[in-house]
Amino acid sequence: MNFIGGRWCAALDGRTYMRPNPARPDDVIGYFPDSGPADAESAARSAARAYPAWRDMVPAARGEVLQRAGDLIFGRVDELAAALTREEGKPLALARGEVERCADVFRYFAGEALRHGGTTLPSARPGAVLSTWAEPLGPVLLITPFNFPFFIAALKLGAALGAGNTAVWKPSPHVPVSSIELMSALSSAGLPDGVVNLVHGPRPELGQALVDDPVIRAISFTGSTAVGLAVGVRGAARHVRVQQEMGGKNVLVIGPDVDLEVAARIAAEGAFGESGQKCTATGLVIVDRRRADLLVSEVGAVLSGMLMGDGARPGVDIGPLIDARAREKAERLLDSAVSEGATVAVQGCPLARPELDGGYFFAPRVVRLPDGPSPLRHTEAFAPIMSIVAADDAVEAGLQAIADSGMGLSASVLTARLDLAHTFAQRAEAGLVNVNLPTTGVEYQAPFGGWNQSGGPFPEAGQTALDFFTRRKTIAFRAP
Repeated sequence: MNFIGGRWCAALDGRTYMRPNPARPDDVIGYFPDSGPADAESAARSAARAYPAWRDMVPAARGEVLQRAGDLIFGRVDELAAALTREEGKPLALARGEVERCADVFRYFAGEALRHGGTTLPSARPGAVLSTWAEPLGPVLLITPFNFPFFIAALKLGAALGAGNTAVWKPSPHVPVSSIELMSALSSAGLPDGVVNLVHGPRPELGQALVDDPVIRAISFTGSTAVGLAVGVRGAARHVRVQQEMGGKNVLVIGPDVDLEVAARIAAEGAFGESGQKCTATGLVIVDRRRADLLVSEVGAVLSGMLMGDGARPGVDIGPLIDARAREKAERLLDSAVSEGATVAVQGCPLARPELDGGYFFAPRVVRLPDGPSPLRHTEAFAPIMSIVAADDAVEAGLQAIADSGMGLSASVLTARLDLAHTFAQRAEAGLVNVNLPTTGVEYQAPFGGWNQSGGPFPEAGQTALDFFTRRKTIAFRAP
């Protein structure tokens, strides 16, 4: 159901869409509102009506709502994780971890709501006092993806609400249950009617109507680069700020001094975790040429110990892709790469249950790329595909690969050499750089945002998220 003005409701024209379990598509999770422009307008007007009272509420009271929401979510971790696994497909252990982090994010922004404010500065004018105030923007639009429906939604909702904004929230149509549960927690925590308005649906005109609505004062988007850039253009046409967290072709460089057994485990975690459906997933692994064959062997050994299957089953490491379209896209990309000289070096891993062939499963692959161009050098797979590039100098090749990708979300180097680590961290054109860690891993207390085609000028998470959702006013006072 949609949630508009504090009321659960169907789409105004009565249309619905069906969401299946991606591991077992014959398991229908339910039918949900297929909302359109009229629903978008209703949600935006509701957010506008609720804004003055929410803006004027003291920050401590707004923080208490977020704190209670976090506590409610944490108290239902197992139940919510099971629902997340069923509709999104990730293994149950990862789902539990995401729900717990969602609760932590709300608690974090509950505290930040009290700490985010202005400054006092010395004035050059005698007797004057100069200060800045941080004020909310108004009704904002939050567009969230399917792969982390609790965590990413909490990042946006926590920052927007903590700063005093109201919101229209459009989640991915793949995860309606997770969105409904999160909205329910906020409502049960005492969120006033209309402060957050949830609208579901896969229709493109729904998102377009929301982005173009004159009531919306800012847009926070997480999703593909193509859609994110289009949202940015439409937002710019209305002169509203846009926060974009988009795709990545993330590079992991293996230094010449690193144990390849350790490197293989780190690379596999980055490439195959969450079925590769992470914007920070490891897209390219670059290793010295003389060690490439051994790395492939070590990664194959790691894969042989992983299970693919329904994430609800114990011990499963790799779940399905989100839908048939995602699987077809991954297959086309892989076929295109092979036709241009790539070689599939390792394919598949043990199945938890072979009869799960009906799900949207894509067997993990380790692919050796040729020295020349390849689609897998620059196209985000969003699937469990690890592409390995052999180079004469892995660090230099890795830095060049990041620059050539046109993206710049995350990058990682594995090395015990301090000089290599510093060189890589300093020169990598990416918003997140890790040393001796996978390319994955986002911490909610630190800024997170990509460079180039991976993101816009406003990172999310941490205090910078609150900066995006507020504007500064400079005030100069002098007694008469």
